[in-house]
Amino acid sequence: MSSIGEVRKSAFASFGAALSGVLVAGVMGAVGFFKAMGRRRYLVQLGEFDDHMLKDIGLTRADLRDASSGPIWQDPTAMLVARSVERRAGRRQVARANLRLISSATPGPQTPKGDLVSCG
Repeated sequence: MSSIGEVRKSAFASFGAALSGVLVAGVMGAVGFFKAMGRRRYLVQLGEFDDHMLKDIGLTRADLRDASSGPIWQDPTAMLVARSVERRAGRRQVARANLRLISSATPGPQTPKGDLVSCG
């Protein structure tokens, strides 16, 4: 008689664990959805900026359009951050290359090779 009770307990325990896993996944999905919706409101606010202000933060109107074209449950800010960081890295790379050209073309003391140049 005790073996039947143990089987029932283990069967219900696994069902409870599965149900709690589904509930946690559902709640986390809902939280992610509402975060994405809140961040889409920020995207609307960015759309009100003029082109000069967007350029200051490393974005363009095309970036805003691309970020808003994704699915509604997807966070649009991830794409905007990636694009802004890529542009900033590209500007730094160009500045470093220009500095190397200038320093190699001018006679006199050379800049040590380990120095980093930051251009914003």
